[in-house]
Amino acid sequence: SDVYKRQGINAEYMGILMKTDTFTYSKPMLVLLGAPGVGKGTFGKRISKDFDMPIFSTGEYLRSLISKKDDVSPLTERVRKVMAEGKLLDDDTIIEIIQKRLAEDLPSAKGIIFDGFPRTIPQAEKLDTVGKVKAVLDFINKESILVEKLAGRRECEKCHDAYNVANIHKEGYEMNPLLPKEENKCDKCGGNLMHRPDDQPTAIAERLKVYHEKTAPLEGFYEKKGIMKTFEPKKGVADYPWIKSEIEKILKP
Repeated sequence: SDVYKRQGINAEYMGILMKTDTFTYSKPMLVLLGAPGVGKGTFGKRISKDFDMPIFSTGEYLRSLISKKDDVSPLTERVRKVMAEGKLLDDDTIIEIIQKRLAEDLPSAKGIIFDGFPRTIPQAEKLDTVGKVKAVLDFINKESILVEKLAGRRECEKCHDAYNVANIHKEGYEMNPLLPKEENKCDKCGGNLMHRPDDQPTAIAERLKVYHEKTAPLEGFYEKKGIMKTFEPKKGVADYPWIKSEIEKILKP
């Protein structure tokens, strides 16, 4: 319909959705896992660019969805209401949102990467009803290294560009700092660099504890399925060529 065209939804996929009320995604799906500080976001962007697979971030997509004033579909209205009340969306609604996003997929996309979803085993099981998860890419570093990396993070208070003062050369890890040209000043906009409250030692310990508690069952779920691929990038982004070659093997038809 014209409404779907205006929202940029692929007509062929929309036809499937309207006929069956379900949707199966035929391209490969990747899931990213990784504790705070491991560099999952950085690696995700590179993988996305090199393999023509857009990243689906639940939070970003929801913010984009509810900002579209001309989208008055029942799903979007439901999402707006729940988010306005400060409540969490139930799993079935999130799966509907994912189906909507997959229906908007560009023909040029060779698959999709999930970052931040699934978070629980029930969500992982529901994702399996939408399409085939080809692999789960789990990025790990030693806990002490993660703490040091997180404590070294600095962020521009204006444009949020990221830097890191941590200089790590131990236990096989070789990670150079990412420093601005002028101390405590952002290269991009000249704003002051700040140390975020959640990058302070006590907050870091709590974030890592929560991550491991929530993610451990999910790791077990995917390990049993035999699709977990673990990467320990000891040299940060310098390890990306190796990671890329491993993903090439995974995505080979």
